[in-house]
Amino acid sequence: MNDPCGPIFVDGQYHLFYQWNPEAAIWDNMHWGHATSPDLVNWEYKPVALSPHHDGPERDGVFTGDVVVDGDRAVAIYTGFRFGRGQAQIQCAAYSDRSMVHWKQAHEPVLATGPDHLHIGGFRDPKLWKEGDVWVMLVGSKIEGMGGVIFRYESRNLSDWTFIRVFYGPSALRGGDDVLECPDFFDLGSCHALIFSINNVVHVISGTYNKGVFTPLREDVLGHGGFYAARSFVDQEGRRAVFGWLAEKPWQAGEAASRGWSGAMSYPRLVEADPTGKVRTVLHPAVETLIGEQMFAGRLEAPLNVAGPQVRIRLRFKARTAGSVVFAHTDRYLHLDYNPDAGQGRFSCNEDDAPLAPTDDTTLDIFVDGAVIEIFSSTGVVLNTRAYGNPSRPFTLTASGCFEGARCEIHYLLAARFTTAG
Repeated sequence: MNDPCGPIFVDGQYHLFYQWNPEAAIWDNMHWGHATSPDLVNWEYKPVALSPHHDGPERDGVFTGDVVVDGDRAVAIYTGFRFGRGQAQIQCAAYSDRSMVHWKQAHEPVLATGPDHLHIGGFRDPKLWKEGDVWVMLVGSKIEGMGGVIFRYESRNLSDWTFIRVFYGPSALRGGDDVLECPDFFDLGSCHALIFSINNVVHVISGTYNKGVFTPLREDVLGHGGFYAARSFVDQEGRRAVFGWLAEKPWQAGEAASRGWSGAMSYPRLVEADPTGKVRTVLHPAVETLIGEQMFAGRLEAPLNVAGPQVRIRLRFKARTAGSVVFAHTDRYLHLDYNPDAGQGRFSCNEDDAPLAPTDDTTLDIFVDGAVIEIFSSTGVVLNTRAYGNPSRPFTLTASGCFEGARCEIHYLLAARFTTAG
C-alpha cells in the first residue's frame, strides 16, 4: 500500500482509501483499497473500491485522489494512468452512495488535459473542497523548464471543471519528475496551510488566503523520515487531522515483499499552527487508547529488560550533550542518537533523522509498533523510521550520554484490531 486517498468522516464512520496492489507487495497494478473505522484505531477492510478497467481511462493504474460527499452521493476524483496517451495522467471520477462500498467508475475523464497554454509534465493527485456553491480542485503538476506547480480548478457540479490559475509555484524544489505531489489545502485558524510532497518530503506552506488567492508566508517540513503523500481530513470533533504513507527504504523492499506486505499508514495526527504560522503535527488522541499497562517508570540508570518490541517509550532528558539509546534483542532494532552540535541539534533513529534543538527539558514519545517507529518530540518535530531487526524477546533498553539517568516510562502498546467485512 502507499498513498492515503480521500480520508473522510461520514455518518459516524471514518473512511480511508489508499493506493494498493492486491497481487503483490510491490508497486504495480494500482487499485484503491478501502477501510472503515469508528475510532481511527480499529479498522475493517472493505471490498476494493476502484480498479483499473481494460477499456477505461485508468487502464494502467488508479492513482491518488480525493473523496467528497455531495448530498446523498459520494464522489471520488482520482488520477487515472494510461500508457500511449498524449496526457498519460488524467483526472477520472467514480460515484457511490454515502456508504462508499459500491462504486461506479465513469468511462470518460472529468479532466483530460492540463491548461492548454502551458507545457506541463505530470498532472495528478487531485484534492477537493467546497467554497459556497463552488467546488475547488487542486492538481499537482510542473511547467516544463520552470518547476513544480499546483493548479486551481473550479466546478459547480463536480463534472465540468474550469482552469482558474496557478495556485502555487513554480517551485525551486526538485525530485522525481519535479511534480508537486498530493497537494492539500486547509484553514488552521491563524493561517491557511498548503501541503505537498516532493523528493520524499512533505512540505507545508502557511500564509493568507483571500478570494481564491493564496499568499505564502512561511515554509516548513511537516514530517521527517519515512512520511510521504500526506492527506488531511476533518475528524469527528471538527479538528484537522492527517495520515501519511510510511514507506520502506529501497534496500528494504525485498525483505518487505518476502514478508507479504509493504508500506503502512502513519498514526493519525492533528495539524496545528501557532500565531506565527508555524505548522506542526501531534499524535491524534485516539491513538492513546492503544497505550496499555505500565512496565516501568523511573530513571534510566541501568539496562532494562523489556518485553518488546510492541511498546511506547517516553524519555524526558536534558538535550545539551550527545547520547544514544538502543532498544533490541540481539541487534539494533531501534538505535537512537542525539547530537546537539549537528546544525542546531539533530536526532536520528535507524536510518532517518530530524532537527531537535538543544533544551534543558525535552521529551520523546517513541512508539514501536512492530516494524514501524514513530517518534513525537515536545518541540513538535515528528520522526518516522522502520525497524527490520530481530523481533525475538526479551528486548533490552540501554542508554548513554544525555539519556543516561533520563526519566523513563514504558508501556505495552496494544494491537489495533483489523477485520474483514463479511
